[in-house]
Amino acid sequence: MEKYSKKLLWFCIALYVIVFSAICFWKYSNFMYGGLDLAIINNVFWNIAHGNGFWSSIQGHSYLGDHFTPILFLILPIYYLWQSPEILLILQSLFLGLAAWPIYKISEIKLGKNLAFWIALLWLINPLVHNINLYEFHFVSFLPFFFLMAFYFYLKKTSLPFFIFIFLSLLIREDISFIVLALAVIILISNLKNKFLIFNSCSLIFITAGWLIISSRIIAHFSPSNFSPFFYYYSWLGNASLGQVLKHLATYTNLEMIIGFFLPFLFIPLLKPKWLLLAIIPLGQIVFSAAGGGAQVWQMHYAALFLPALVIAFIYSYQQADNFVIKRLNSKYLLIFILIISNVYLWPSFGIYNFKQTKKAPDLKIIEADSSVLASLNYLPNLSSRENIYSLHYHFLGVQQFAQDKYILGDRPEYIVLDKDDYQYYDDILKSSAWAGIHYLNGYQRLDELFAGYQVIKEKDQVSLLKKAAQR
Repeated sequence: MEKYSKKLLWFCIALYVIVFSAICFWKYSNFMYGGLDLAIINNVFWNIAHGNGFWSSIQGHSYLGDHFTPILFLILPIYYLWQSPEILLILQSLFLGLAAWPIYKISEIKLGKNLAFWIALLWLINPLVHNINLYEFHFVSFLPFFFLMAFYFYLKKTSLPFFIFIFLSLLIREDISFIVLALAVIILISNLKNKFLIFNSCSLIFITAGWLIISSRIIAHFSPSNFSPFFYYYSWLGNASLGQVLKHLATYTNLEMIIGFFLPFLFIPLLKPKWLLLAIIPLGQIVFSAAGGGAQVWQMHYAALFLPALVIAFIYSYQQADNFVIKRLNSKYLLIFILIISNVYLWPSFGIYNFKQTKKAPDLKIIEADSSVLASLNYLPNLSSRENIYSLHYHFLGVQQFAQDKYILGDRPEYIVLDKDDYQYYDDILKSSAWAGIHYLNGYQRLDELFAGYQVIKEKDQVSLLKKAAQR
């Protein structure tokens, strides 16, 4: 294993990237991305590539009003070569697979070469990683690779590559600053006698805090509500008593979320809680939100914010746990075997893969590349490589996300792709939503008024392709 571990690991990484890219392609071709994010981000990439700035017609405002993600500019040259959501799905699979490499290098330092391969392999079979990979596209999927590379160079005491990868981590999204700040504080407290590390950690705290302030102001400038739209999640705290807050925190769903994060690691990271502090603010972001925690958190992309902390704590804790198993059961590789079996066992039931919920559609290739389109959720990604692509559910409500502003189509789109299954989503989700419920009331009337000017030209199952009727 020592002789061939690196080659074997790179083979496993390549296999991971190929397999998960193929699964993502299959999902994409079967219209199974209905969570908006892949469509929005691809539309933003396409608009930037074609000189339209950060405009997102799906949202009705600049993407900078949601998140500050300068990493986009580093990806843009690659996107120019293939202007489609597929390239984003490949990149997501690639960077999630590549995160196994810094895990191997960190484990090699802390545990030795033999165990390093198996610890890295655990990353590649971890269902939390798979959930990130298979749920839409998000820039935070790049975080594990960049942050763990930074941590590796911290262990190697090489400042320049450490700061380069920290900077790349900050480019991903504004709230990554909280994780970097936590790392800087941990480094500072752990090295109070090392003047060089004290200076570096204090510099990092200052730079990261400044970056967070600048990012927040940019988002506020471009947001229709003049502040981060996601502050809406915490508006309930303004009128909540201490008792209500404590009741909100002490819920089964929050416990379910925490257990879900630790299960693939068999709770071993709890032995080194210091490194779990890297995830303390992301945890607060989740549990203090109006919805709170739950299984859906680790079934989506949010796990990317927690995995660096879990992985680092796991590596630092592993030897202690392994010694316990060896002492009690006299088996050197039993713990790693149990971990591998546990992750494989969890896989079928741990995610929201929905492989059976494939979607059908009439031939959408007849829609001209420069035509404007209003589409149901699952068809937005496949049609998002154009300037004017709109979401039918926002038109149904008549407002943007969180009702920040009116949702305006401008000229009526040339085409509408209507999936009648979306009506169930409107009735089950939008009707009971705190911000969308009041706008739901006139939704079907808005659709009737819109459809009056269109005619059905193609139909398949529950999906209709409508074209704007020629004016007389």
